[in-house]
Amino acid sequence: IILTLAEDLLCSASQNSRLSAQRTQAGWLLIAALMTLGPAVVSHHLARVLLLWKCVFPVSPKDLETEKSRGDSFTWQVTLEGRAGALCAIKSFVSHCGDLLTEEVIQRLLPPLPCAVDLLTRLSSIIKTYGSPLKTPSVVYRQRLYELLILLPPETYEDSTGHLCAILKELAADLTGPDIQVAASTFLLPPLCHQDDLLLLSPLLQETDHRFIEEQLLLSNGIACGSLEYDPYSIYEKDVGGDSVPKPLPPTLSVISSAVKLFGVVCAHVGEAQRLLTLEQLLDSIKHTKGARQQVVQLHVISSVSSFLKYVAGSKGSLGPEEMRRPALALVTGALESPNPLVRCAAAEAWARLAQVVDDGPFTASLAQVSFDKLKSARDVVTRTGHSLALGSLHRYLGGISSQHLNSCVGILYTLSQDSTSPDVQTWALHSLSLIIDSAGPLYYLHVEPTLSLIIMLLLNVPPTHAEVHQSLGRCLNALITTLGPELQGNSTSVSTLRTSCLLGCAVMQDNPDCLVQAQAISCLQQLHMFAPRHVNLSSLVSCLCVNLCSPYLLLRRAVLACLRQLVQREAAEVSEHAVTLAKDSREELTPDANIREVGLEGALLTLLDKETDQRLCRDIKETLNHMLTSMAVDKLSFWLKLCKDVLAASADFTAVTCVDTMQEEEGDKGDDASVLTTRSDDRSHPFTNPRWATRVFAAECVCRIINQCESAHCAHFDIALAQEMKKRDSRSDFLVLHLADLIRMAFMAATDHSDQLRLSGLQTLLIVIRRFATIPEPEFPGHVILEQYQANVGAALRPAFTSETAPDVTAKACQVCSAWIASGVVSDLNDLRRVHHLLVSSLTKIQAGKEALSPLYNESASTMEILAVLKAWAEVYINAVERHKNNKQPLKTTSCPEESGRNGSDSSPGLLDLVHTDLGTLSRLWLAALQDFALLTLPSEFASQLPIEGGAFYTAETSENAKLHYNNSWALILHATALWLTSTGFVVADPDEGASNLSRPVTPTSMCQGSSSGAIAKSPEDVYSDRFHLILGISVEFLCSLRSDATMESITACLHALQALLDVPWPRSKIGSDQALGIELLNVLHRVILTRESPSIQLASLEVVRQIICAAQEHVKEKRRSAEVDDGAAEKETLPEFGEGKDTGGLVPGKSLVFATLELCVCILVRQLPELNPKLTGSPGIKATKPQMLSEDGSRLVSAALVILSELPAVCSPEGSISILPTILYLTVGVLRETAVKLPGGQLSSTAAASLQALKGILSSPMARAEKSEAAWTDLLRSALTTILDYWDPVDGTHQELDEVSLLTAITVFILSTSPEVTIIPCLQKRCIEKFKVTLEIKDAMVQIKTYQLLLSIFQYPNPAVSYPYIYSLVSSIVEKLQEIDKKNPEDTTELQIFQEGIKVLEALVTIAEEQHRSQLVACLLPILISFLLDENALGSATSIMRNLHDFALQNLMQIGPQYSSVFKSVMASSPSLKARLEAAIKGNQESVKVGTPTSKHTKHPGKNSSIQLKTSFL
Repeated sequence: IILTLAEDLLCSASQNSRLSAQRTQAGWLLIAALMTLGPAVVSHHLARVLLLWKCVFPVSPKDLETEKSRGDSFTWQVTLEGRAGALCAIKSFVSHCGDLLTEEVIQRLLPPLPCAVDLLTRLSSIIKTYGSPLKTPSVVYRQRLYELLILLPPETYEDSTGHLCAILKELAADLTGPDIQVAASTFLLPPLCHQDDLLLLSPLLQETDHRFIEEQLLLSNGIACGSLEYDPYSIYEKDVGGDSVPKPLPPTLSVISSAVKLFGVVCAHVGEAQRLLTLEQLLDSIKHTKGARQQVVQLHVISSVSSFLKYVAGSKGSLGPEEMRRPALALVTGALESPNPLVRCAAAEAWARLAQVVDDGPFTASLAQVSFDKLKSARDVVTRTGHSLALGSLHRYLGGISSQHLNSCVGILYTLSQDSTSPDVQTWALHSLSLIIDSAGPLYYLHVEPTLSLIIMLLLNVPPTHAEVHQSLGRCLNALITTLGPELQGNSTSVSTLRTSCLLGCAVMQDNPDCLVQAQAISCLQQLHMFAPRHVNLSSLVSCLCVNLCSPYLLLRRAVLACLRQLVQREAAEVSEHAVTLAKDSREELTPDANIREVGLEGALLTLLDKETDQRLCRDIKETLNHMLTSMAVDKLSFWLKLCKDVLAASADFTAVTCVDTMQEEEGDKGDDASVLTTRSDDRSHPFTNPRWATRVFAAECVCRIINQCESAHCAHFDIALAQEMKKRDSRSDFLVLHLADLIRMAFMAATDHSDQLRLSGLQTLLIVIRRFATIPEPEFPGHVILEQYQANVGAALRPAFTSETAPDVTAKACQVCSAWIASGVVSDLNDLRRVHHLLVSSLTKIQAGKEALSPLYNESASTMEILAVLKAWAEVYINAVERHKNNKQPLKTTSCPEESGRNGSDSSPGLLDLVHTDLGTLSRLWLAALQDFALLTLPSEFASQLPIEGGAFYTAETSENAKLHYNNSWALILHATALWLTSTGFVVADPDEGASNLSRPVTPTSMCQGSSSGAIAKSPEDVYSDRFHLILGISVEFLCSLRSDATMESITACLHALQALLDVPWPRSKIGSDQALGIELLNVLHRVILTRESPSIQLASLEVVRQIICAAQEHVKEKRRSAEVDDGAAEKETLPEFGEGKDTGGLVPGKSLVFATLELCVCILVRQLPELNPKLTGSPGIKATKPQMLSEDGSRLVSAALVILSELPAVCSPEGSISILPTILYLTVGVLRETAVKLPGGQLSSTAAASLQALKGILSSPMARAEKSEAAWTDLLRSALTTILDYWDPVDGTHQELDEVSLLTAITVFILSTSPEVTIIPCLQKRCIEKFKVTLEIKDAMVQIKTYQLLLSIFQYPNPAVSYPYIYSLVSSIVEKLQEIDKKNPEDTTELQIFQEGIKVLEALVTIAEEQHRSQLVACLLPILISFLLDENALGSATSIMRNLHDFALQNLMQIGPQYSSVFKSVMASSPSLKARLEAAIKGNQESVKVGTPTSKHTKHPGKNSSIQLKTSFL
């Protein structure tokens, strides 16, 4: 629109002569302003703009000649206006769209330049022809051309040497022309002088609060002051030098300024002969003028020469042959003796630059000699000041200084600085001395003492009225302190004397009435404090700083704040205490403007921040406050929160606060509310009156920082029960959670303000409060959280952000808070939840109109930001709802009491999902559209031509660069939500509304089922699902494979969770399973994520995706095998092709094998956690004998996940393939067991050992172990693995390893029970296994014995006699002996009792297993053991609880065995009367308490509780 309007204005300029000039100017102004929007916007319109530029200038010099002879004064005015405007637009393009300056564009830009330069050379003749009305337009034209040439790289117009010479001539004429009357030194020279040297000049050049007025005074001296009317084009320029208002100078001055800058560039690029000629011409022009005019010309010439030397030095160029030095030297020497101090300053800088450019030792020495000679002979102030500064400047840009040279300089400057007849000479000499001290560094040590004596003497002798001398002395002292540095901490007499002298100098300067001298004193004390903090009196320094805190002088305030900022970094608490103590002790207020007595130094700084306008000072105040907050906020919590609250409440809308504060709040808070609400009535009692929004934003940021600081402090800050308890114990202690009402109130006040920036800060504070306090339970109401009582406040704070007139960034932030509030689970009642949910629904309705409903007030990218924020908020809520729904349909928030969960569980959680479900159809389409946009925007630049011309669903082509940032902030959660939605549909249900008809997005495809064309070709559902699947997979892989350092944990986690969700359903798994290359690529990407990200949560999520990929591959292999068997029907099995990796050969090709990629990834995880698994790292061929270790919880989970994946791998392979990988898998699994089999109390297994046993069971149970083609090889390898485990028992190198016997015995049992009998029944292995059981039964540790009995029980019950019988024959006799021993030695504790019970269970199992003919012998063996534990009536009364339990257990078992094997029972009783008598006595004793079942059942269940194997996992 704007470009079309500009074109219309330019085309219609010729139609109405009265407005021609104005239309031309307006047209080019619009185009130039448009360029500031940057390359993304301009690139779309570049062709039109280039055409306009081409049309403005004549094509050839001949056309220019013809043009010159036509027209009149007015048409030339319009023409010059148009061409100046075009040049200005090109300048704007070059400075704001540098990325578009390709070779091609530069070639199209260049043709008008020669014509523009030609016109420049003919301007004087045109003015002669058409008269003076053209003077101003011609000056403006010159200025525009010069400005453009300054910006363009000289190479672009260097080719046409004639043009360079022509430009140089014009510049020389402009700088020395006869019609220049006004000296513009104050605008030309300061940029060419060194910043430090400007301190020498009049206060007019120094920064003050009233600088604007001083500029006006300066300009009123016959020069019109800066005004927008002089250059309307400056309106779109960014503010220069901190000035928010553009103040262009009159064209006559601006053109000189541009000519000076351009002269430096052009002169450096012309030939050496031309350069010499030009310099000599400039020298002559000074000689041939006189009086005031000579001064003006000299000013322009020295500016140009300085600019030239500065450019050459900056570009590392050279001056040229020796004859060039003479005119340059003559020009600068003349200026060094100019009566204008500013010219002398610029000349001194040029003098130094000349030495730098020539870079020749003798030449530099000759320059210094010139100054020495002049200073010795001259007596006038001008020469002495100029040359003394030249000496100092000379050392600034040169490396080392010879000691002889240094001595000479210092000697001369000492003499000059004592010239009491001229304070100016003293000032300049001392300033020069400070430069030499700075540049000499350690070389200056010899002169430190005499210099310090000189400074002290002058400080005491020079009258305070000569403030400028004292300022220079201050700079010298500062330089000396820097030179001495940390040596000032020394304790020797000489150092102590130096230190005392420095402190004395500071004290003298502090008493000086001049503010700049005081500022120097503070700066020196700051340096001293940095190097020797113990020797600076902090109390008096803080006192001095407090007094000057609100000084009317800007530079003094800057010095105060710079010093304070340094002090509080080290001693914040001491500084704060000193300030308050001083304020209380002094009768008068230290700083009348800042009430330190009441609000402390922190409050005084906040007050100052509110009044201050200087950017640098505001930055220092903020940094000082941030340092103080970091050091002290946790200890002075109430104070800091009250301070922030006072600032925010000082101008809050109290009616709004009142209506919300009458919520459910404790009685104790009522008084506080009253105080907040009544502060308006008495302004004096309130420390802050109507603070500006920027101050209030800073206060809100401070609140956020305080919360962050408390996070790393005591845990009671976020635990209300603990905080209240500790507060009772010590009333002085203070915790953040006790101030929650204040935090909510502050966030509310900020979020409902009329300033958008403050609303953003308020919403951010609210977001942090919700995130930090959402899970803290309310001790008085179990099942509730403390934030629940503030629902109304949160709702009221959010509501205003969703009105139609709210700025998009505020709505975007409010959406983030909404989703955090809903997802936090604070709200239990669905009706309460709907209030906030309704806000999100309203925003969803608003954004459905898409790009059509854009507000004309904001940039299009603002609308993108708002739309994506809404979609991201919905995504977060949906993800949260699905997670809660998964977690056993838990209620909205975790409830502690059953009543609560009964009340909420039935309807709340499905309710949240139902709330989202209503809008899921719309959301899913918008999410897919946003993801498609994101995918397009992340394409590399070479695919730019494939992007839609008009932009995407939610961004326009012009704002694509700005939009990328918003997409980067939102895509991850949207991706996760979309994956969950697709999972919920299972990729099988087509969406009935999927067409374009229901989607109000006219521009690009918004749903993945439409093509980018008109949508005439309808896609099949399979294609639609495939597109969506590849969209999500593509975005994920693209992001994960090139993770940038700034990628957030949230994005990576969301991306991995999206992949997990995707692979949760069969259809995507079949796609991954059938496309092996895709699976391998995904595994490689995940491997890279694991290598580059140390976070355990990210690595675990990656491993979960790996597991799903392996499952997908397994399903694919199973499906192929099944379908092959069905197809072949009755065909012979031998003819079936082999499916799975490894095919018939068993070979796995790296890079093309899914199994190989998985093994690489798992080895990476395992070796990171257990480096001993890698033989290369341990330096031995096998696993080295080291102590087993306990991994951290995270490490253990990672290793367990990797082992699960390893155990799944054989199922993906063909039989031959499984043989290839089995040694690796067994080595790793058994190795993990070896490294983590740590002995734990209670006979428990470490979680990692448990996982390795589980994986081992999975591997041993694999169908491949019994497959025809692989059985023999598997059997051999499994025997080797079992041998390795058996070897772990034996000492290696004579050292006994502390391995857990239970873990190893369990591993052996897993082998015995899970493999085919052929593996374990070979005699040598069987014998060793039985030996291990025998040894373990002899171990004294009770828990080991219990576990051994449990494992033996499972072996004895194994159905194959070939496996179980050898163990029974070898071990039963020792078990019976053990049980008989217990009869002799009564059990003393529950573990011994448990050993007996487990042993009896083994024997009972044997009775059941035994053949009929042997059963009676076993029962006869078992009965005496049981009866031996029975107690008679008398003994039962006095027995211990253990013996009583043993009695009950034995009796109960006898009652079961008796009826079962009655004949054996009777025969045993008959053969042994003593046994019979004992049994009868026991039964009689038990008659009284008939409840035999209760105690027995209680204690037979007990072993199960202690058995960690059963609890952890059942391996058998």
